[in-house]
Amino acid sequence: MTCVIINDASCLFDLRKGRLLHAVVQLPYRFVIPLPVRQSEILDFTAQEWQIIDDGGFETYDLPDKQVAEAMSLRQQKPRLSANDCFCLISTRHHENGILLTGDSYLRKAAESENLEAHGVLWIIDELAEVGITKELLISALEIWRNDPLVFLPNDLIVARIKRLRDL
Repeated sequence: MTCVIINDASCLFDLRKGRLLHAVVQLPYRFVIPLPVRQSEILDFTAQEWQIIDDGGFETYDLPDKQVAEAMSLRQQKPRLSANDCFCLISTRHHENGILLTGDSYLRKAAESENLEAHGVLWIIDELAEVGITKELLISALEIWRNDPLVFLPNDLIVARIKRLRDL
């Protein structure tokens, strides 16, 4: 059964910055963006970027009313999570073989506390390397992230991946 990757906004931003939106769709997963996240004003993607996402097969998931209520209840229980974080967590909960893709440590911990699988964009780099995406593209993304003060990834992990890719 195909795994479903539920994308939060932070990972979408990082994938865009790393110029990897077109590459991730080559992975053997279904990519899903919860509708509230997609409609969020923080996702200031251009029409062309949304076209890449849509053409690449990213799906938009419109949470049923019951799941929206579940997300709002979760928000009250876990005030450190944003509403969009809660929509992502609930979406992951309700997708068989759901994997949460997030750069938010609180959201990741919340997912893991529910025994849900959660990863970040460095995992995506590893997955892309496994399917044969060029190491030049992956190194470029890692260098962009390393040099961007708005990308919050551990520098030692970035450097280790760059070294590993260069040694291939």
